[in-house]
Amino acid sequence: MTPPSARPSEPAAATVGGSAASGSEAPLLDVRDLRYRYPGAPVDALGGLDLTVTAGEFVAVVGANGSGKSTLARLLGGLERPAGASLAVACGCDLLSEEGRMAARREVGVLFQNPENQLVAECVEDDVAFGLENLGWAPEAIRARVDEMLERFWLTDLSRREPHLLSGGQKQRTALAGVLAVPRRVLVLDEPTAMLDPAGRAEVLDAVHGLRTGGLAVVYVTQEMDEVVGADRVVALEAGSVVYAGGVGGLFGDVALVRRLGLGLPAAGELALELAAAGRPLASLPLTPDELVTALEGAR
Repeated sequence: MTPPSARPSEPAAATVGGSAASGSEAPLLDVRDLRYRYPGAPVDALGGLDLTVTAGEFVAVVGANGSGKSTLARLLGGLERPAGASLAVACGCDLLSEEGRMAARREVGVLFQNPENQLVAECVEDDVAFGLENLGWAPEAIRARVDEMLERFWLTDLSRREPHLLSGGQKQRTALAGVLAVPRRVLVLDEPTAMLDPAGRAEVLDAVHGLRTGGLAVVYVTQEMDEVVGADRVVALEAGSVVYAGGVGGLFGDVALVRRLGLGLPAAGELALELAAAGRPLASLPLTPDELVTALEGAR
């Protein structure tokens, strides 16, 4: 995944985000003891959560329904006010203040599971241009940036198409192009494939993985365990708290924890467990089809 920010009059060239990180090693996202409670709720949706994400990282966030994943996504994007925190910073913006949250929305792009909630214009290219127009970019800069995004997300041939005529995958790619047309330093994706069929899901995953080439930090919220494989780190939530933070293999290697959290393993891992139960254990737990094939060949 990739990039940072630029001023409205200084659009970044040939990038999905913006200029590269400044060399500072400070996390782009840094929250400590983050808390949030919905009005009228008896307990916190998030209770004392810690998370840091640095430039260029791809961090997956997993957990069952109600674990706090979507709440965390909205807080990181400056869309909700935390109930409290000892520190809550996104790209140097204080998420505890209204001014800081407004500034964070400029640096942190958020993509939700239903793309129709983020499509506002009459055609694809106008939707991609929407944020840039609101920021006051010059028309020629908007045109160049929109063309870049249309090409980057395979939308050029659909540029004049009305959003309601698009497939689910095309709608989500249009929404993603619109979010990243404004140069960002962080991208938060909240279950972006949840409402898509297999073909649309594959489209969006290809687009997302194609971003992993620069300084953009990505927080990828999902309940699809096959989408977690390849992340730099995975954070597992339970009842608003972090119960695991570390490598992907470490989480899936703790099958008891995965089951307790109401999650599954990637399909290759589930098949490996079924083989073990049938008397054909493998030397290691595969997480991808290629790893499964290799493990099966080694077990011959």
